[in-house]
Amino acid sequence: MKREPFGTVYFMETSDLFRERESGQLHTSYETELRFYACIESGDADRVQAMMRALLADAVVAGRMAEHPLTRMKYWAVACITLATRAAIRGGLDETEAFNYSDENIFKIDRMTDEAAILRYLQEICIRLTARVADSRRTRSYPPAVRKCLHYIHANLHVELSAAVLAAQCNLTPAYLSRLFASSVGCSLRAYVRDCRLRYAKEMLAESKSTSEIAYDLGFCSESYFIKCFREQYGVTPGEMRRRSS
Repeated sequence: MKREPFGTVYFMETSDLFRERESGQLHTSYETELRFYACIESGDADRVQAMMRALLADAVVAGRMAEHPLTRMKYWAVACITLATRAAIRGGLDETEAFNYSDENIFKIDRMTDEAAILRYLQEICIRLTARVADSRRTRSYPPAVRKCLHYIHANLHVELSAAVLAAQCNLTPAYLSRLFASSVGCSLRAYVRDCRLRYAKEMLAESKSTSEIAYDLGFCSESYFIKCFREQYGVTPGEMRRRSS
């Protein structure tokens, strides 16, 4: 039986499908996939990491999907991210945050030119996504108004998110929402919004947008203020971080 190898991921040749069926050696099983994505859904990053090591040590087998090896790896990675995103949403991750995270990482993978780098990056994505699920599980104990506020923030980072705007969404006074939010989440509304915007800005640096475009898209009052906040949060400017990751 001939397979086209790539490290610990194998893409079957179309001409060998009948032989694969006869030997009983097909794609990595659906049951195995279910166990893996259940780990993401549960927010257990340690189990996700351990299962990835075991799966890749034993070799993951996927269909051919495309002629070019790099395209095959990209298609497979996109399929994995799509399934992982749905598992994360089932686990409690805010769907707006999950879909944005998925889109941003698929965009980055589309620009990559090395199969090994794609596989490494895919593993990082799964770990980070699982960690986000674990973080989101804490919000289940929050009051309904706080959960509604969090969802609105994640879906509207590009617009004004003052206490007054958020309070109107929750039918509360700004003062009461601010106190309720701080006691539940552990930080002020302003600090949380700023942290979310900077976290998304960090991920958006993989795109071709300029610093000024990112600042505008995420609702910062000016590019210079965005750069100042970014440096305070991460110790480097957006441009410096982009150069390091390129």
